[in-house]
Amino acid sequence: MPRSADRAFEILEIIGASKKGLKHGEISQALNIPKSSVSKLLASLVARDYLVIDTLTRVYSIGPQVLSLANSYLAGLDIVHIAQPIIWKAMRETDESASLMIKSGDEGLIVCKEESPHIVIARLSIGARVPLYASAGGKAILAFLSSEEVDHYLSSVELAPLTATTITNPDMLRRELKLIRARGLAHCNGEQFEDLFSIAAPVFGWDSRVVASVGTPFPRIRSNTQRERVIEDVLRKSSAELSRKLGLRWNSLSFRR
Repeated sequence: MPRSADRAFEILEIIGASKKGLKHGEISQALNIPKSSVSKLLASLVARDYLVIDTLTRVYSIGPQVLSLANSYLAGLDIVHIAQPIIWKAMRETDESASLMIKSGDEGLIVCKEESPHIVIARLSIGARVPLYASAGGKAILAFLSSEEVDHYLSSVELAPLTATTITNPDMLRRELKLIRARGLAHCNGEQFEDLFSIAAPVFGWDSRVVASVGTPFPRIRSNTQRERVIEDVLRKSSAELSRKLGLRWNSLSFRR
């Protein structure tokens, strides 16, 4: 790649990572590029609308052409197609079934799944709908919705007891979601099906909003601390990889409200 093109990408990346934009001197200093070279590159990027400059503050920020390219990319995304090899890999590394869940109305919808070779497995097929409040995948999504979205969900859904351990108190569920948000993982211990344990991690889109969850359900008879740690590590890696492929810059994400 020509040096000038490489530097142009570096400029776009550093300005894109700055919330307030950057001035000419700040860009030159941050990238260790001579000011004269930066001036030519900035002028070219502004002329092509990849950058815009505030004539009063002389601050450069991302321009409309970048957004146009991003929209074209996002329009062509197929989360199931992108997730398929990641879900398959998660199944292989955990030796348990793995699935991708999205929010569909007030329910969770399984849109991608790879089943483990075990005889005893959790059989939730693609297209299955599950309650968000009583599943690890659903809680992983709920935990990263806005407070207003969670309030709306709780006001429109009955937290019906599906088993003896189902969380049916809204305040208890809110506390659970807060813990999930802090650790980045959700657990479900027999809350939907008595003999089923599951773990899930949230998946984020380019705008840092939660779009899905990657989860692994397995019978409680195969549950132990060491196995859970392995599954948690795999799911963290899987959700991070899928989020990155959906355009997320991880340094833009905070797990705190």
